[in-house]
Amino acid sequence: MIVGKKLTGKTCVGMKGVLEEGSEVLEDTDKGVVRDAALISACPRVEHYEMAGYGSAREFAKLLGQTEVATLLDETLDEEKNADKKLSAISKQVNAEAKTQG
Repeated sequence: MIVGKKLTGKTCVGMKGVLEEGSEVLEDTDKGVVRDAALISACPRVEHYEMAGYGSAREFAKLLGQTEVATLLDETLDEEKNADKKLSAISKQVNAEAKTQG
């Protein structure tokens, strides 16, 4: 408890919508490489949404002088950026495979 407050979570309606879009792919697309490509293309939306949230929170933490919190948020933001890079690399490969089957 860095800032002396208990953390509570709330459902994020925006994130819920992004995740529902990904779930629709599972329902609307047959199993296979084309569905894999569609799912992988949905994942960066989640990562980008998370990066926007962590980046904004980090900047607020900096403004409030919460350097420890800002550092933790920066580390989390770096993790999300790395995940996004990995997804982009995987996407190139899977999209190429899907193109041959689409």
